[in-house]
Amino acid sequence: MPVPREPIIGVVTSGSRGISIHQQGCQNVDGIPGDRLIPVRWNTSTQPQSRRPTYPVEVQIEVLDRVGVLKDILTRLTDSKVNVHNAQVKTFPGRPALIHLGLDIEHYNQLEQIFAQIRKMSDVLNLRRLNQSQD
Repeated sequence: MPVPREPIIGVVTSGSRGISIHQQGCQNVDGIPGDRLIPVRWNTSTQPQSRRPTYPVEVQIEVLDRVGVLKDILTRLTDSKVNVHNAQVKTFPGRPALIHLGLDIEHYNQLEQIFAQIRKMSDVLNLRRLNQSQD
């Protein structure tokens, strides 16, 4: 599920479905013959809109379990004007907590910026983007 400005590649689908778009380096593209891969790029033309379109991105954050860690992460997202459409926290006695967030992202640069902000937190042990097939 690529987001605008992220490097992408097109794959000519079998049958008459057309072209599917993947992130460059996507594991689903591995093993596809080169003659079915085509270069594609994002349409950079902008049209006036009252609200910019967003794209769903799922992330998993492994953190030291402490009171307020989720609030601190959500504050960084709010400051970056990123909407959270889903949140789930799993805690384990004596082990790090896992936070799964569904985010609404405008473009890849925004995703990179919020990842950098969250990674700066001392309680964050690991942060990764989830593929739809891993959910």
